Amino acid sequence: MDINTLHTKASELMAEGEHKKAAELYNKILETVPNDEAALSALMDLYQETDKLKYYLTRANYNIVNGKLEYGINDCKKALNIDASNIEAREKLARLYKVTNKPLKAIDEFSKIIEIDNTHIQSYVELIDLYVKEKALESAINIAKKGDETFGSKANFNDILAKLYLDLGDYDNALKVVSDEVLKIKILLQDEKNDEAKKILDKFNPDVLEKEQKAVYYLLLAQYFYNIKDFDSSFENIDKYTSIMGPNPLSFQMRALCYEEKNDPFMAAYNWGYMNKALNKFDDALVEFSHAYSLNQKNKDVLIELAKLYEQNKEKYTAIDYWHKVYDLDGDETAKSILADFYYKEGDIMMAEKFGKEIQSSDKNSEKYMEPEVEDEGLLNKIINFFGKK
Repeated sequence: MDINTLHTKASELMAEGEHKKAAELYNKILETVPNDEAALSALMDLYQETDKLKYYLTRANYNIVNGKLEYGINDCKKALNIDASNIEAREKLARLYKVTNKPLKAIDEFSKIIEIDNTHIQSYVELIDLYVKEKALESAINIAKKGDETFGSKANFNDILAKLYLDLGDYDNALKVVSDEVLKIKILLQDEKNDEAKKILDKFNPDVLEKEQKAVYYLLLAQYFYNIKDFDSSFENIDKYTSIMGPNPLSFQMRALCYEEKNDPFMAAYNWGYMNKALNKFDDALVEFSHAYSLNQKNKDVLIELAKLYEQNKEKYTAIDYWHKVYDLDGDETAKSILADFYYKEGDIMMAEKFGKEIQSSDKNSEKYMEPEVEDEGLLNKIINFFGKK
């Protein structure tokens, strides 16, 4: 049955006094459409007098759907006052704390869930994520260890643990627990155990890999060649990675690192600039492109990026200076059009015409009023005497 049919049937059951069957249908609706306000409202009415725990949990969902998260938090607390061991209420409360930027309270609730039920796998995952965001890697590692002990081969907490050790720079412990081959290559490369990493990489056939797997393969090869200072091969594999994933922060970062090692500060700054731009770190991008400009004032791409970044910062006159530099390089048509529009809006008709703006006669006639030149002293005296009359 579709949702409308289920609503109709549930309403009929309510009218007939078949409250239990009606509740089953409304819950079935929520399985498909969790934010169905009508179903939530009906269930609240059904549970208000019969099941306070379910009433508060349903009301919490109703408030969440309507964006009233603090009310949802209070409803979860009321549900837990009725049953402190209720996993649904505590998990809902933990997630509400997480989305309302109360990470320590969220950590406390997810920890309590594990105390109640140590097989609640999602709570381990949530705790690790929260600890990582709080930069408490050691605490995240302890939870990953506990998850690995609890679930063993049923889950991949060993690889989560290996990733945490990698982030901590503890490569030895990371290699002891890792099972995923790609992650193992990353660890080996970070530890500069290049030959061991290459042996595993050579087992892969990129032609049979999925799109994203192939991209990762080329990126790891690029890092391998970077490590052994074969930068031409590194660039070749960065190009292959970029052909799959498109230009992104990782590709620009790898290029920047290679150029730094090649002692090419202009190209390093150029790529750091694009990396920061791709990350929406526009102030940092401005710093890097400005550095690149100081090293090479004739690179058109750098000039254009600086012009656009200054435009974004609402520094239009500085941006126009850079559009002038772009135009001066090769008469760029885009720069010419931008300059023409700028001067037209500024009321500088002569400059607008210089950059190709077609000016209507009515525009020329509406130029700013200019005081007439005084041709001789006699005329000047007449004007002064006229305005001096009382």
